Amino acid sequence: MPCSDRVPSLHSGRLQKKSIARLILGGAALQSVRENWVVPPGLESFLPLLPALKRWAKLARPSGAGFSSTSFHRVAQKQVLTHTLQRCYNGLVFSAGFSRCGQTAAQKIFLGQLAKLRGLVAAACLVLAALSARGQAAPSSVKGVVEDPTGAVIAGARVEFTSGNYHVAAQTNSVGQFQLEIAATSGTISARAAGFLPLQRPWNHESQLQFVLHPQFESDYASQHVLVTATRINTALEDSPADSVTISDDDLASTPALALDDVLRQVPGFTLFRRSSSRTANPGTQGVSMRGVGASGASRALVLVDDIPLNDPFGGWVYWDRVVRESISDVEVVRGGADASLYGSTAMGGVIQFRTREPEQTAISAESSWGSENTPELSLWVGTRLGPWYGSASTDLFRTNGYIPVPESQRGAVDSPADSRHELTTVELGRRFGDFSRFFARGSYFNEDRHNGTVIQLNTTQLGDFATGLNYETKNVGAISVRLFGLFESYYQTFSAVASDRNSETLTDEQSVPSQALGGSAQWSRPVGRIQTLVAGFEMREVHGSSNDIVPVGTNLSGGRERTTRLFGEDLLQLTPRLIANLSLGYDHWSDFSARLIQIRSNVPTLTPYADRSSDALNPRASLLDRLRHGTSLTASGYRAFRAPTLNELYRNFRQGNTLTSGNPDLHAERLTGVEAGVRQSLFSDRLSLRTTFFWNDITGAIVNVTRNQTSTPILAEKENVDRTLSTGVNLDGEFRISSTLQLAGGYQFAHAVVSSYTPNSLNPSLVGNWIPEVPHQQFTLQARYVNPKIVTANVQGTFVGQQFDNDQNTLLLKRFFTVDLYLGRSLGHGVEVFAAAENMFNQRYYTALTPAPNANPPTVPSLGPPILARIGLSYQFPKR
Repeated sequence: MPCSDRVPSLHSGRLQKKSIARLILGGAALQSVRENWVVPPGLESFLPLLPALKRWAKLARPSGAGFSSTSFHRVAQKQVLTHTLQRCYNGLVFSAGFSRCGQTAAQKIFLGQLAKLRGLVAAACLVLAALSARGQAAPSSVKGVVEDPTGAVIAGARVEFTSGNYHVAAQTNSVGQFQLEIAATSGTISARAAGFLPLQRPWNHESQLQFVLHPQFESDYASQHVLVTATRINTALEDSPADSVTISDDDLASTPALALDDVLRQVPGFTLFRRSSSRTANPGTQGVSMRGVGASGASRALVLVDDIPLNDPFGGWVYWDRVVRESISDVEVVRGGADASLYGSTAMGGVIQFRTREPEQTAISAESSWGSENTPELSLWVGTRLGPWYGSASTDLFRTNGYIPVPESQRGAVDSPADSRHELTTVELGRRFGDFSRFFARGSYFNEDRHNGTVIQLNTTQLGDFATGLNYETKNVGAISVRLFGLFESYYQTFSAVASDRNSETLTDEQSVPSQALGGSAQWSRPVGRIQTLVAGFEMREVHGSSNDIVPVGTNLSGGRERTTRLFGEDLLQLTPRLIANLSLGYDHWSDFSARLIQIRSNVPTLTPYADRSSDALNPRASLLDRLRHGTSLTASGYRAFRAPTLNELYRNFRQGNTLTSGNPDLHAERLTGVEAGVRQSLFSDRLSLRTTFFWNDITGAIVNVTRNQTSTPILAEKENVDRTLSTGVNLDGEFRISSTLQLAGGYQFAHAVVSSYTPNSLNPSLVGNWIPEVPHQQFTLQARYVNPKIVTANVQGTFVGQQFDNDQNTLLLKRFFTVDLYLGRSLGHGVEVFAAAENMFNQRYYTALTPAPNANPPTVPSLGPPILARIGLSYQFPKR
């Protein structure tokens, strides 16, 4: 008989009960030693993962072994591999068996000594196991129930806990109940069932849990999406008190709009500083306003890409074409200033976050189209993974001949199309460490050229940026994320004065704006106890920039440095299974220094230094969410927010038509106090979801473009801190899933945004009661979506924008308008889809701006929004969605 056959196997049934006991006790001890990071030399080979010892316990535990079942359970609570037991069994317990296999005398002596030592080794393992068991925490018992939105229990649902490589799962019984024994300090719990959307949430040591799973439809984007932006950590959307909206990559793929800012207009309350699209608008008009807080060119909402700011560091506006569309995995929009305590300056009106893809395998996503106004575009993302390493490259190419923004009846020789083109390339390389940790480095280059509607007026941008980051997570320390990012930008623009007959123009300003920014952040989060999760972090960014202007009388060089530093903390509390509290506090420090104005006249420079300044702010936030029965939830939040003026607002001048607006080096920071309350309701087995949010936002020191002299040529305006503005209103959102293929959605915002306090001066009358410029009182969106890829994917969207004023004195009224967009697509198989899309399909012409022209007839020159923009194209997905 071969020697190997004489060695008894764990599976052979020939184990002696006493030997099995030694083996299991020794293996459990080794496992306990490993868990406590105390590994005696020579025992490393016995430490691969061990299989389930529980099933061996009943069979093999000897009576009177002095090792209780409770201690055994504590030591052997993690799974281990059978082959390790076999190795331990062969090597320690039955090593004497090898002495019969014809070894040499020396081998027999060695094995004889080993046989004498095996008992000592087993005994030592047993002692170590007993010592380890004394310090080993008992597993947490978690019980709960899985229900649908009507309160009906879901039997057979799978509930799973995951933390690194450790996981444990259970299935709900006939009454929807489950129980898990969790031997870990942190992780995530997920619940899933056939026909329902999966739900995942962080585990905060709750002993009782309730999961409400919502029915799944083919056209669904997971309403149970895990939201990150609102709390800076993974939070189920239904567990967040924030007024949040999510847009998936499938939603993006079937949206008629091409530019990302036009995609976001389906979110009620989202507006830019002006009505025009980023396809052709000047970058200085692309700041974001939400909840009626307004914008002054600079954005009052923070825009992020994977936690890295997208807002221009000098101007505060947003280059929406700096994100490759096909690289986006989803978009999160948080309306309101509740997150300002976590994100600081610029988050006064809300936060928008673009999440980009991380490849799990080789994948390709591409879209190319050609449209009216001679508009070709290509968006391409390619990614791959090799072991723990992954990499991706993406590019976005766009060009349009544009359209002439001045109405035909008022055009002159100087009027030309507002066209644009851009190229963007992004490369990323990363490495994963385990399931939750990773390192990445990313770099991109962006180039853009625009003509702004006349022969002379144009602007160009060249921009390079980099970002690198580390995410690291352990059960003892928690989750740590670190980011470092920088940007180098060169911006160039020309301004002109146009004659009243629009047949000639004169160059008034040739402006170049170089700027650099460097910043970083660090964040830590960890569950503490059974009901709370703590978050803390630090951020810092410094910007250096100047506006260098060649004007008819000479040269002006104006600029400085700006530094923002902030600390923040957050406490997420699960007070009861249905009541969630969110408390946070942010401290912001802003400083403006090394600022100066150099004026060169007849080659003689004059230096005017500006005093260094700084400001501090404390921004608290308290939020509550109460999940009532029958699909009803109540939310409430109170908060403060802070926004520092940008270098653009402080030191740069710009001209819009016949109005020259000057920067103001004496501007100070804005401060907002806000309150919001809402109701969420799910009806008809969650086919109908409704949400209502009331808001009240009071801003002191709001920066507004204030007219100084309306009779001069050009009209003179200046950025100024008005005493107080107030925006009150309501957001309504609804979604109705009629069937598995048909879905209706809509939203409405009413915002009464006015100047509530202003100190008039000799040059300007009181502005009290005037509407905040560029903020419509009413907006609503409607959407009908049909998804059946084998037949057609159809998406019809309607957008209504109410009337608004184009200046602070409320004399330039922009009338309301309504546009309809359409998308039609059909799958050709193998990941290929052909599509056609049209924006403003009924060719509704509306005004985006009004420029006073005192000596012309009529006395204003309007700028038109885009005509119908139609395109056809192909998209490709590998692997197919």
